[in-house]
Amino acid sequence: MLEKSNRKWKDLVTGKLEFRTDNFGLQMFLKRSVTRFATPQAPGELEKTVEELYNFFVKYERILTKEIALISK
Repeated sequence: MLEKSNRKWKDLVTGKLEFRTDNFGLQMFLKRSVTRFATPQAPGELEKTVEELYNFFVKYERILTKEIALISK
């Protein structure tokens, strides 16, 4: 899995990197974060959300193997 500091996490959270998944929980998380960052946010919000996304992937690593492989390319 990518390091937490990898730019792709920020791109996923902000919607700069389009990503399709069949995992409903991940779809909801990404939709919520992309919508949130469509408007300016307080300093530190991006890093906080990236950490939440990274932790989501760590927690559900076994069921997100396909998504992890796609992100890691």
